[in-house]
Amino acid sequence: MIMKKFLLMSTLCALALVGCKDDSEPEIPTDIDYSGLVLNEICGNDGNASEEDWIEIYNTSNTTINLNGVKLVKTDEEGVSEVIYTFGEGATIAGKAYLLKVKGVDFTQGISNTKSVSITLQMPSGKDIDKFDKDAEFGDGGKHEVGGSYSRIPDGTGEWTVVLKATKGTANKVTEPEGPSGIDYTGLVLNELNGNKPKYIELYNSTGRELDITGVKIKKDDGDIVYIAPEGTKIQSHGFLVLLSDQADYSTGFTSGLSAKKSVKIELLSPEETAIDVFKNLTDAGEEVWGETPKYNGETEGMAYARKDNGAEWYMMKATQGESNSTTAGLSTKIEW
Repeated sequence: MIMKKFLLMSTLCALALVGCKDDSEPEIPTDIDYSGLVLNEICGNDGNASEEDWIEIYNTSNTTINLNGVKLVKTDEEGVSEVIYTFGEGATIAGKAYLLKVKGVDFTQGISNTKSVSITLQMPSGKDIDKFDKDAEFGDGGKHEVGGSYSRIPDGTGEWTVVLKATKGTANKVTEPEGPSGIDYTGLVLNELNGNKPKYIELYNSTGRELDITGVKIKKDDGDIVYIAPEGTKIQSHGFLVLLSDQADYSTGFTSGLSAKKSVKIELLSPEETAIDVFKNLTDAGEEVWGETPKYNGETEGMAYARKDNGAEWYMMKATQGESNSTTAGLSTKIEW
């Protein structure tokens, strides 16, 4: 009988211990649906007194999202990860709203603008919601200028882009550089277009002076502006500027593709969007409809649409990326529109 009582008491004690809760360990909130929650803009600082480190989160949905337990995780150049901020109970973000977390206010760790760094938005369980990896987006050594940032354009859904002017807590946009006043762009021309690999647009300065083309634009197919010359972009006298296709930012080229198998219109515009030059490859029916079968099919490898003798009439001819088009190799029928 005594033994039975002892066993019963032992069992009750064990159950009591199992049921005990350590109040010093807070409960981890349950993951919910975080659809629409993204990292939207990030600013890093490397010792500049006028610059802050901050992270902008954006809710692309129309619904308020509960952020309780959601974390911001930083991974540095050594691959060391640490939680730099955790949202507490009651934290939310409204639909289509922006939310900022700033160094010195919300977290203490810095965000490097020159070294490898990644910022991850995580669920309470540690699963990733969204991630920004600077090297993956912009390569080793990629950085933004003082006053700029890494931004998604358009908000929440676009590609990561380096912008000259940060838009902290507001809609992201590309800040267009202001072109120098009083510039005469006569002599600046579209000189060569290659829709084969490597795909590029070549500009040529036919004048006897250096041209500052800051703010000069390229428009494609009567639609979007696909290139804006960054501040300080210059082309020397009788020099060339090659702009590669499908680039993430304007420092290396334009943001759209370029196909030798489709009709296309390329416009070269001043910063105020007045016409400087234009190239057209109409449809095979001679119509100004873009993205269709072209009148002049330039898919032959090694060939491009180019101006004979630089700046003159257009022909299909041998590609001469960044060099003179004076050669007549492969010269075809004159391109007209």
